Amino acid sequence: MNANRTRSSGLDRLALILIGLTVFTLLCYLAIFIKPDLPFNPLPPYVAQLVTFAPTPTQGPTLPATWTATPVRTVPPSPTRVTPTATPTRTPRPTRTPLPTETPTPSITPSPTENVCDTLKLMGPPPGQKYAQYDPVSITWTFGRALGPNEHFDVLLDPPGSGMQSIGWADEVDPKNKNCGAYCEFQFGVWGIYPGGRFLWTVAVIRSDKDGKVLGQVCPPPDPYFFEH
Repeated sequence: MNANRTRSSGLDRLALILIGLTVFTLLCYLAIFIKPDLPFNPLPPYVAQLVTFAPTPTQGPTLPATWTATPVRTVPPSPTRVTPTATPTRTPRPTRTPLPTETPTPSITPSPTENVCDTLKLMGPPPGQKYAQYDPVSITWTFGRALGPNEHFDVLLDPPGSGMQSIGWADEVDPKNKNCGAYCEFQFGVWGIYPGGRFLWTVAVIRSDKDGKVLGQVCPPPDPYFFEH
C-alpha cells in the first residue's frame, strides 16, 4: 500500500513539472510573438535597411552673363475691307382671298338596338319559396314582345335528382301567354309526380315547325330560380 502511494506521489510531481514547463514554453512563445526582437528569440527578424540615394542634380545649359534676349517683332495685321452686299428688294405677295367656310352637317347617331332576349326575366316565386304538400306551383316571368306564330315559351323544371327538362309550352296551355303584357304565368302541380325537395325552374323561348318539332332556341333561359315543395 505504501509503495503504491509513493509511486502515485511521484507521478503527481512529474505531472506538475510537465504542466509548469508547458505553461513556461507557451509564455515564451507569446512574448516572442508580441516582441520578436527579444534577446532569447532564436530566430530574430531580419530588418532590411533601405538606402535612399539622392539623385544627382542635372545641370542645365549655362548662358553667358552678357546675353540678352532679342525681342520678337510683332507685325499687326492689315484690316480687311468688307465689300457691301446689296439688299434685295422685297416684292409684296398678292393678298389671298379666303374661301367660304362650309357649315358641317350634323351626323345622326343611331340609337342602340335593344336585345329582346335581355327582356326575358324570371319574376316569381322568389327564390326559396316553400309550398305545402298539395299546393300547385305558379311561376311568372316577363318578355319584351309578343311571341311569333312559331315561337313558344318552353317551361323548364329540374326536380330533385332528375335534371333540367321541359314540362310544357306555356302559350299552348294558356294562349294568353302569346302576348302576356305585364307578365306571363304558368301553373303546374308536383305532388305525386316528383319527390319532394328543391326544384329549379326557368323559361326559354324556342321556335318550332307546324308539326311541333323544335327547330331551335330564340332566347336562352335565364339563370334558374328555385322553390321547395
